[in-house]
Amino acid sequence: MFERLVLQGYPHTTLSQQHRMRPEISALVKALTYPDLVDAPGTTGRPNLIGVRDNLVLIDHNKPEDEMSDLADRAEGAKSSKQNAHEVEMVFKIVRYLIQQGYGTDKMVILTPYLGQLQKLNAKLKYLKETDPVLGDLDAQELARVGLLTNGSSPGKRQLRLATIGICSSIFASVSNLALDNYQGEESDIVIASLTRSNSNHDIGFMHSAERVNVMLSRARNALIMIGNVDTFKHARKGEETWRPLLDNLRKGGHIYEGFPVKCERHPTKVTILVRFLRFATFSSYTY
Repeated sequence: MFERLVLQGYPHTTLSQQHRMRPEISALVKALTYPDLVDAPGTTGRPNLIGVRDNLVLIDHNKPEDEMSDLADRAEGAKSSKQNAHEVEMVFKIVRYLIQQGYGTDKMVILTPYLGQLQKLNAKLKYLKETDPVLGDLDAQELARVGLLTNGSSPGKRQLRLATIGICSSIFASVSNLALDNYQGEESDIVIASLTRSNSNHDIGFMHSAERVNVMLSRARNALIMIGNVDTFKHARKGEETWRPLLDNLRKGGHIYEGFPVKCERHPTKVTILVRFLRFATFSSYTY
């Protein structure tokens, strides 16, 4: 509604100062959507991520996505959603590693564009000891609609929030351009985003939208960790004009890695890139 009013020339005021993101993260938002955005003084000097060498990370990989056909089978006329098993495992290892560094799950949120990936993340993260993944009402309703919602919360477990970015309800709706950002307006100290799409066709679906990319980039206060296939997004058939400059900025800033860039707080000279899942357990033994 507000967009329509602005486009019709109604008087309006645009956000000029942000109080949420550390400057390294807000720089991406400025380049993408809000070039005149100013960082409030309180956004500087935010704490660095413990056990990690960077506060802004994109983990690049070439593991292909998977079709989630059972989602389409359970919802009549629905388009199939997407999932990526490699990214599910990577998110699991990162969350567990951050817990080992002393972070509570109330300081994190896991975001993904696709309901299929959300379901896989929800199921996998239940294996974390004393941690219970929690879905928002909108996402829980969608998973319940297609019979993929697992058991509810377990008493005594720490809660970890999962949510979709981009279209959720419209996966099943007859009006395909119904936009719904289930985490829009919310924030967290640490955001871990699974981009999911990874294919040789360079198809990124509705993540071509600059508005949805902006939602993903602007949720984190202190640290943003993304996992995705750089080649798929940089050469996207639709959305290249959004993703290419974003990825170029990340590359120039040295924020793109082939794995998770960790460091040992007790042994400052011990740093490495964790690419293989088994190495997470080996390295974490040195850090807590």
